[in-house]
Amino acid sequence: MDAAEQLLAEVNPDQLYPMEFIVYRLTGYRPESGIFDTSVVGKALIRDLGAFIQAISADLELPDCQSRGQAISLDEVAARLKVDRRTVQRRRGDGLVLHWVRDSDDRSYLGCFPDALDRFLEKQHHSLPRTRQWKRLSTEEQMAIIERARQIRQSSESSLDSVAAIIGQETGRARSTVRDVLRRHDQSCDQQIFPEHRALAAREIELCCRARRVGIPLSKCADRLNRSVPAIHRAILKHRVGILKSIPLTWIDQPVFARQDADEVLLGGETLQAGLVGPDQSIHLADIPQPDSSIDLSRWIAASHWLVARASRSLATLSKQPLAMHIDRIECDLLWAGRIRASLVMHGLPASLQACEHWLGRSVESLPREAALNLLQDALRSTWHVLDDIDPGRADRLSGRCASAMDRLLSSRTPLARSRASARHQPGDLDIAWPLRQMVPWPTLEPETYWISRVERLEPGQRSVAILRWGLEGVRPHDIAEIAEINGTTASSMQRRLHRLEMRMRTDSGLDDSRME
Repeated sequence: MDAAEQLLAEVNPDQLYPMEFIVYRLTGYRPESGIFDTSVVGKALIRDLGAFIQAISADLELPDCQSRGQAISLDEVAARLKVDRRTVQRRRGDGLVLHWVRDSDDRSYLGCFPDALDRFLEKQHHSLPRTRQWKRLSTEEQMAIIERARQIRQSSESSLDSVAAIIGQETGRARSTVRDVLRRHDQSCDQQIFPEHRALAAREIELCCRARRVGIPLSKCADRLNRSVPAIHRAILKHRVGILKSIPLTWIDQPVFARQDADEVLLGGETLQAGLVGPDQSIHLADIPQPDSSIDLSRWIAASHWLVARASRSLATLSKQPLAMHIDRIECDLLWAGRIRASLVMHGLPASLQACEHWLGRSVESLPREAALNLLQDALRSTWHVLDDIDPGRADRLSGRCASAMDRLLSSRTPLARSRASARHQPGDLDIAWPLRQMVPWPTLEPETYWISRVERLEPGQRSVAILRWGLEGVRPHDIAEIAEINGTTASSMQRRLHRLEMRMRTDSGLDDSRME
């Protein structure tokens, strides 16, 4: 991160920089000549290095007081430069280096260290002279903007954002600057140019979520609701957080959860990365596998509790305007916990079904199809609830507790009348898709079976992405940042790719890989 900041300070925006040079400056490793056949123009490199520094600082959880000085918040930077906060944020693309830091109360914010601000201001030939947006608007200019907005509004029903874009283009000012002038006017004047926006109703946000899932552009939702697209995005993110907060997350706390290396101890290695039960798998009542003695049940149970605990803690520390990557990471933790729990259910299921057979006096598969599958569903639910409150230290009693729970469930029922002969079932009659959506407390996060079954029709590149994303073929679910890193792309690009993929899988509207790129 420090190497990137040092390099950024030396980059000329109009010069080309070979990739070998960039790799060497950031890592100290000098690649062989000819590995890269591209160069990066300085302006783009400045922007990418700034984003790179910001992303790394978010993971490092830097204290805001460093040897280089106390980090300055964006509001303070804007006040010193006498500009709008959004103007400061736009200057990141011109080389203003910002870091995610944490204050004494462990709250994160985006700040600028004094030496980074000084270096940026020294490059006056690059930043300040070529733009007028650093100059504060005069009273006459503000009145002209207000009058022009009133004229546009009278001739059309354009939104505030659309009017700000028109006036910004006419005056050479930033859209956000014009928008702020108009908002301040409407807040202090009885005759508002733009009626004050009410908060989006839950029904409207849900409408936007459904529209996005089936491929309707959010721009259409924005036009219908008289909002900007970023406002719709923010509303959807807050809606996702609201759904997560409504989920009853419970876990059994363990001493290992307080360790700094809890992730490595509980989730490291390959045992919890593959071989898990996912929504693309099925249960064959006539062929239930026996428990795998090689599984470390204590670790698996602790890992499932840890993932829920980690998700709950992350949810509690989200900012008022959360980032999509943080929400995605929480959702991924819950999906992973569900996969581990489902695998543990398969470990205890034989004991539950054995209790059913003792109660019946015969095998479950000898029952008529409907009765057999109902008992299987009861056994799955009973085994799942056992895992809700079992302590990892008593994992060796899992089978016994599953059998006892099933005995208690059946004790109040009247055994089924014995038929003269066992039912004859055709192959597949006693098979069901793994009902993860019916088991987990977060069913809306789990994919629907009907569109997950279409993964087989995808091209290999898209199929591998879908497997990682939704935890198919025994693989654990991966968040978007992890999938992007595996595929050598950016998180934002991968997010768009996954959205297009999910939309087509939901609607079954063509699964051609070239069209998804």
